[in-house]
Amino acid sequence: MTDTIQAPADSAAEEATEAVQSEEFLYLDPAAIIIGTNVRTDLRPDHKEFRKSIKERGVLEAVTVYRDEDGQYVLLRGQRRTVTAAEVGTPTGLIPARVVPQPADADRIGDQMVENIHRAGMREAEIVAGVEQLALLGVSAAQIAKRTSIDRPTVNAALAVTKADQSRNRLDAGDLTLEEAAIFAEFEHDPGAVERLENAKRWRRSLAHEAQRLRDEAAEREADAAEVERLRTEGLPVLTAEEVEQADEVLRIERLVTEDGEPLAEEEWPNVPGARVQVVKEWVYPEDEYDEENEDGSDEESEDYEPAVPYQQYVPVWVVTDLAASGLRRRGGSGSSTADSSDEGENEEEAEAQREQQSQERRRVIANNKAWASAETVRREWLAGFVARKTAPKGAEALICEAVVTGHHSLSKAMDHRHPMLFTLLGVERPTGYYGAGHDECRKITKASTPKAATMTTLAAVVAAWEATTGKHSWRNPTAWDARVLGALVEWGYQPSEVERILLGEEQQPTTDEDASDAADDAADDNDDNDDNDDEASDSAA
Repeated sequence: MTDTIQAPADSAAEEATEAVQSEEFLYLDPAAIIIGTNVRTDLRPDHKEFRKSIKERGVLEAVTVYRDEDGQYVLLRGQRRTVTAAEVGTPTGLIPARVVPQPADADRIGDQMVENIHRAGMREAEIVAGVEQLALLGVSAAQIAKRTSIDRPTVNAALAVTKADQSRNRLDAGDLTLEEAAIFAEFEHDPGAVERLENAKRWRRSLAHEAQRLRDEAAEREADAAEVERLRTEGLPVLTAEEVEQADEVLRIERLVTEDGEPLAEEEWPNVPGARVQVVKEWVYPEDEYDEENEDGSDEESEDYEPAVPYQQYVPVWVVTDLAASGLRRRGGSGSSTADSSDEGENEEEAEAQREQQSQERRRVIANNKAWASAETVRREWLAGFVARKTAPKGAEALICEAVVTGHHSLSKAMDHRHPMLFTLLGVERPTGYYGAGHDECRKITKASTPKAATMTTLAAVVAAWEATTGKHSWRNPTAWDARVLGALVEWGYQPSEVERILLGEEQQPTTDEDASDAADDAADDNDDNDDNDDEASDSAA
């Protein structure tokens, strides 16, 4: 099928080309075009966005052809566009073509080499400029992605950079990639966050992990501030996080005594001079809820049974920040003299050293628990993209073999419950109930038409099974299987965070000042020499 459009030409041009075959502009069936000899052999026809663009919008730039002695159209330039259009089709079934006189072989080869050698892809800064122009015209992010066949994350990143001058300037200068610029753009308003990102980039740590930690910390601060404001509206004299951090000591009144050595009645706590309220978070471990009729085990366990999950809740605690002004004292802190005061001093020094060691360990636990929670978000986002691959990476078969032959418990557990984490990572609605998906539901995600696809699906199941067993306990008690799977993911492109590297047997790097400060907020009442406030640290014992 051919549609012909005669190219317009003025009389001067016509006279100049009188003896030469005039050029034409046609719409041709790509399958009817003969693919002539071309110096380019690598067509990369599997480029997903390119194929999608051709299928949805057609070939936007005309290919170049000539007529041979038999009147058939032979391709000169545009081989990749023509081949792809013939494979996936176009909205009209045709592609635009410019018909030129048949060139000499030397001219053909030279032109083809120049066309490919000097072709350059769009710079990321140019992509940002183009996306910005489309956005200014009112085109939505989804429509931009569809019109340009640029993946949605890249479009979102470009839109983010258009709103941040500093990050955009660094992208234009080549200092940042588009992905990096989008992360810096998100935190451009926060100098402290930018400094942390700069340090991560300088030391080649994952910006994605650092950014997620910043997001999680900001969300936590916002939730804490909201709780403080709520309690203040109830009339309580609540300390802000900044006031807690600036205080020399924050002591719980419940752990103090009067000058007579007696504990103070709870109803008297608000009347203590300088008494304030500190908001702390404590873990709650609810008892498993179950049917008492099944307590003897006579009936089968319900399919909907799930163990109770620990959770955190805010708790207002009455405290003082000036012990002398409060009129109270620490337990055992009376001024009575003893015969062996030197021994008391030594014992106090040992106790103080032990308290400091315990405090440092609590800070480490709290900081690493938070870091693991942030890393989990980044890792699962990466895994969601990984399990959607069409083919398995190198070394996949060995990992699958090891998991299956050794009958690793993570895979066994996932199979018993029919792979709930795999459903989650694939973005498929996860069936509820103790035994998860049914046979038919699992069949929907195992429709592999080729051996390569079947291998990838099996690898996805193995990796998802491992991911389902990870948690804050993983960095505290890493196993050989943790190192095996995470090591494989690193080989396949995943960049682990510092806390995840513990699973690989690497020594943990010293925490940053931000980590220590963050942990200190959670352990602020350690000044009263009590070990009960390691709220997140207590999770490690569970």
